[in-house]
Formats: sequence, structure tokens, C-alpha cells
Amino acid sequence: MTPGAAVLAEAFFDDPLMCLFWPDPARRAKALPYFWESRIASRVERGLVRTDHDERGDLACVALWEPEHVESPIAKPFTLVRALGSALPRTLSAVRRMDAARPSTPHLYLAAIGTRPSLRGRGHAGRLLERELETAGAAFLVCTAAVNIPLYERFGFRRGEDLVLDAATTVYPMSR
Repeated sequence: MTPGAAVLAEAFFDDPLMCLFWPDPARRAKALPYFWESRIASRVERGLVRTDHDERGDLACVALWEPEHVESPIAKPFTLVRALGSALPRTLSAVRRMDAARPSTPHLYLAAIGTRPSLRGRGHAGRLLERELETAGAAFLVCTAAVNIPLYERFGFRRGEDLVLDAATTVYPMSR
């Protein structure tokens, strides 16, 4: 597993969307490293992978972006299928709905950003957002945890129509 996948697996362990995909915590713990490994690989090929490190030089935060006019292909499909397993139908349904919320106009897309839980609140995610957004025009993301909405609003994102994925899971499309 790459260091970036380890950071994102840890960062997203309690994320509502990941809990929808894998309700069982033990299954989620096994699946997330493979899931993020595939997602990182797809952005390495056609998107942008950005990182921030702590004061010791250890990887603290990872952001996955797609530039305008780029949709990252599925990379490492067997790794992704291994991660999803029986979660595949739930995942595809959620992804379709989130993709439908994306603007039709060109935009920079933040596919994911995550910081190790022990390093949250130290500005790692903010630095990555600032670096990428300072020269960007339109941008879009789907916030999967309501607690993060204020962070994105500080960078000019505004909420669109909430997407209720199931009784316990709502995600928040945001544009700027």
C-alpha cells in the first residue's frame, strides 16, 4: 500500500460515505486501503495528486484532483473490485448520483482530500486547497461530512442541493 492510500484510508475510516459503502467496520478497515490505492492510481495517470507533510516530514494529507475536461479512468480495476466486493451496487448508485451533480461547465474537481486524524486542525488540508485553488477558475467537490462544510466555504465554495443517499447518509455538492 502506498503512503497516500494509508493516509486516506485512515482519514476516511469514519466518513459517512465510506460507512455507507462498508457498514461493517472490520470490512471497511480491510477495504479502504485498496479503494484508495485505486483512486490514487487513477489520478496519477490523468489527474493531480497533491500532498502535505508534517513537521517531521511524514505524509499528513493527500488531495486528489481532476483538472478541467479530465475524468480519471478506473486504474487498478481488480484492486477496486477487491475493495468494493458486495459494496459495488451501493457504491455505483452513490457515484452515479454524485456525478450527476457535477456542473456541465469546465471545472477543477476535488475528488478527495484527507488528513490523518491525529494531524487534523493544523492547516494541512487548507494548504493543499489554497495551493490548487489560487489559480483555478470554477471548482467543484462533493463534501461527504457536514463537519467539513465550513472549511470549503472559507475557500469560496457554496452548497448546492443536498443529495440524500439513504436514511443515514447525505452528501453536499459544492461549487465555486
